[in-house]
Amino acid sequence: MKIIVPLGELNKKMNAVSAVVPGKTTMPILSMALITADDSGISFSATDLDISVSTRVNGEVEETGKIAVPAKKVAEIVKSLPGGDVAIGAEGEILTIKCGRSKFSVNGRSPEDFPKLPKQDSKTEFTIDSGFLGKMIQKTIYAVSTDLTRPALCGVKWEADRGGILMVSTDGHRLAKVEAKLSLGDIQKSEVIVPPKALSTFKAFAEKAEMIKVSIGDNSISFEMTDVSIYSRLLEGPFPNYQKVIPVKNEKELLVSKDLLSAATKRVSILSDALTHQVIFSVSKDKLTLHVTTQDLGEAREELEATYSEDEMEIGYNAAYVLDILRTMEGDDIAFHLDKPDNAGMVMPVDQGGDLKHLCIVMPLRIN
Repeated sequence: MKIIVPLGELNKKMNAVSAVVPGKTTMPILSMALITADDSGISFSATDLDISVSTRVNGEVEETGKIAVPAKKVAEIVKSLPGGDVAIGAEGEILTIKCGRSKFSVNGRSPEDFPKLPKQDSKTEFTIDSGFLGKMIQKTIYAVSTDLTRPALCGVKWEADRGGILMVSTDGHRLAKVEAKLSLGDIQKSEVIVPPKALSTFKAFAEKAEMIKVSIGDNSISFEMTDVSIYSRLLEGPFPNYQKVIPVKNEKELLVSKDLLSAATKRVSILSDALTHQVIFSVSKDKLTLHVTTQDLGEAREELEATYSEDEMEIGYNAAYVLDILRTMEGDDIAFHLDKPDNAGMVMPVDQGGDLKHLCIVMPLRIN
């Protein structure tokens, strides 16, 4: 095999492919990426048996062939190269990389050892703008649980039908829900739980705006882009009934500037407790005061202008959770819909705009 690939293209694709490769595995072949050069062009592939990715690479094929190579090590080598085109060759199980005056010989594996990439039997297929889908993923992926004893919460639930798509995630302390009214065609309704690694992999490759095909099978999902195919197993449910935790009596509305609240929360949380990250929100007429008192560190306080006309109260929130929510909100102002200090608060943009509806829920902390 002999190929020539521009360094920028090689670096981008190797980084994205190597992100799929598991950090630790009892099957050494899974730490490999498969480089294939044939009459149709150049492709890189990787899999951890749950998620598989194959991407076309722009370059010149001088001699066809294929080889399995240590993905993360090759990505590290490529990142270090000085610039220009990169000549890649393979003789047997040895990969050579040449760029400028640099030359590397890397021990690879036979391509026959590399796992065969899975094929999917789809029951639901639809097309959607990659940028729009990426925006929905960004608004939900941060709230996925990392508690492996509750596997259904370790992913983002998708509900798709002919009227649109809904995504929701929760870790028990917060919940993020985004719903888009779209015409997805005459598709069968599907409810699935997608692992975050599959969504992160999609976002790593979806750099240009294009219509992509999403296919959902009985236990898998795939994303087809112009030069990338991503396949992932789905997580098993059932997902909790999230509708039951969405408050219906939160009638006290607090309106505040998103940017001002974000900056103030970052500042006062510097002195917050390292474990709870608690910041107290004190709301009174047209004013929001953030304050922190930590015995070993000291105190911090900041006042913000706000719109509020209900009863005064104090609510404790994890500052990191609040900041995660604010980072995903669009528009200049956000609304907190509150009930009592010990009840969940709802957060949403004041101006939702368009066909995308975004809602977050955050549980309060007991004030020390």
